[in-house]
Amino acid sequence: MLTAIALALTLSVSSVQAVPAAPQVPSTVSECVAASRDFRARRAKELAPAGQVTADISRQISREWSAFVSACAAQFDVARAADKDLPALASLNMDATRPEQARAAIDRALALEGLSPAERAEVLLQAVVVGLREPKSDARNARLEAFVDELDGLPPAVFDQKFTAHNRMNGYYRGDDIDAGIVKHSSWIMKAAAAFSAEDRRKYGQSVVGAITNLAQVHAGQGRNEEALALLRSGVKEWGDVARGKETFESEIQRYSLVGTAGAPITAPRWLNTAPGTTSLDLKGKVTLLEFTAHWCGPCRESYPGIIRLRDRFGRRGFQVVLATQLWGRFGTETLAADTELERDEAYFAEHHLDVPIAIGDYVNVKVEDGRVVYVPARDPNDVAYKVGGIPQIQLLDRQGRIRLIMVGYDEANEEKMAKVIEKLLGEK
Repeated sequence: MLTAIALALTLSVSSVQAVPAAPQVPSTVSECVAASRDFRARRAKELAPAGQVTADISRQISREWSAFVSACAAQFDVARAADKDLPALASLNMDATRPEQARAAIDRALALEGLSPAERAEVLLQAVVVGLREPKSDARNARLEAFVDELDGLPPAVFDQKFTAHNRMNGYYRGDDIDAGIVKHSSWIMKAAAAFSAEDRRKYGQSVVGAITNLAQVHAGQGRNEEALALLRSGVKEWGDVARGKETFESEIQRYSLVGTAGAPITAPRWLNTAPGTTSLDLKGKVTLLEFTAHWCGPCRESYPGIIRLRDRFGRRGFQVVLATQLWGRFGTETLAADTELERDEAYFAEHHLDVPIAIGDYVNVKVEDGRVVYVPARDPNDVAYKVGGIPQIQLLDRQGRIRLIMVGYDEANEEKMAKVIEKLLGEK
């Protein structure tokens, strides 16, 4: 799942002023790691002392940071590095886009004998962190799960490494929409949280909020909407005092409370694959799969083959697919005018064989002001009506236009689950 707000944030463009040069490269692994962690924030203060980090400045900082970590990593020979430096060196090499060296450092570290539990925990945690940046595969995931399981077997004193590993894995599975992984790691985090002290709540609370939200989304996507709502409501009571906790839970509650209510018509100033002049589409009369999507959304692309199969399987029986998106002001790395982006959209969806009604809303500039997300000129009305927080977001509606299921994200395993719901809805009068 990709968060639309995060991907849509745009920065104003201005020229970069002459400023102090990037720092010299330290000579030790630990100093390099520490400097690389502080690099972006320090350079942002130097380049934009008034706090206005423009797109040009952001790109300059990214270029400088990449050059810095590459120069750092190039100094060290993994085969000769001190044992204690191997976990950090693996991270440094991954930042420098040197995955082979990063894997070599981790493999050396994992083979070390006689480590204390704390040292072994750090190696295992770094193996998870570095591994998550490797190309994803079932084999990679199984390897990382084995590291997490070994971590869980270590003494309670290394709880921080255990929690961080579970949280990182949970974040990956949520981003890749793999329900089984979300259930495993969210459940572990929630069980651990039951024994938290006040200090633990301050330290780990936001991650707990994320775990509860992730698990609720899985429940809802599997048709267990009441379980999802109950979990979120308990989250408000138990974790609503965490920063943004109450706001997060209530936003999710608002979304899943839509189940059973009438879905709003989809409106947009421009449409693909509909009659000329279309501005609105009422979703009554057919069983409908409505997906909120975007051309930049990887998980959305992964959903398209399954969506097409469902359309082909049920289309003649009164089932339809409708997509909703908007203009983003760009396509890939290009900044585009509306007409050009619309042409790219048309080609993009045709390439994915999506000859279904596609609503394309206006461009909305998303900014953060005083910690609040601000939409200029206003948030997309379809997003508002369906409480969209991350995409793909899929709704199944019955012939009466009532929302019967909401799924945030897309897992291949969900195709057959949705097929069963569609079959049931098609059988209703």
